[in-house]
Amino acid sequence: MRQDDIALAGEYVLGTLPGAERQAAVRRIATDPDFAREVARWESRFDPLAAEVMPVAPPARLWTGVETRVFGRPEQAGFGLWRWLAGASGLSVAFLAALLTLGQPILPARGPMLVSDMVSSDGTVRLAALYDSETGEMRVSMGGKAPAPGRDFELWVIAGEAKPISLGVMPRQGKAAMPIPEAIRPMLAEAVLAITEEPLGGSPEGVATGPLVAKAALRRI
Repeated sequence: MRQDDIALAGEYVLGTLPGAERQAAVRRIATDPDFAREVARWESRFDPLAAEVMPVAPPARLWTGVETRVFGRPEQAGFGLWRWLAGASGLSVAFLAALLTLGQPILPARGPMLVSDMVSSDGTVRLAALYDSETGEMRVSMGGKAPAPGRDFELWVIAGEAKPISLGVMPRQGKAAMPIPEAIRPMLAEAVLAITEEPLGGSPEGVATGPLVAKAALRRI
């Protein structure tokens, strides 16, 4: 990539881009795999620095004050997509970009929402998942390199020491929505999602047989 693009990815991860340029970078992450990989590389460089910082919980009045200054009083402010994204700033930038491509507005949820952002070790495969406990639906956005011919990516949920349970075959690219069986829903709060590469149509054995592509915990937002 050009040095300007590499620097742009770094500025994006650091959060120093002004609003219009930042929104343009978000759109580019969703459409330019090379740029998305560069952003992921910058994230991996800065992650160790963040791990050295001890978290300090701010007082509740601080968040109320910030929200009022930025959005106006609660009764005056709409709860649209951009306000939701501002509240989700703890998520990875690539996941936020994936949310923008899911094709549906994000509305306030009455129940907990869980997210997971899975990235392969070489950065070529990325899957973002958003689970709405109110509807029992999980939405996914697949990006990067597609599986090899005659193969599919399959999504699994792993809860504790229980064996992985298949959630289905993932789209080769783009987005999809899937209802989660009621028996599985209680497991998701403490679960890990994983992607494996399986034969076309998914594992014929009902258990993961292919190599692990990526995995990440579900986090509540």
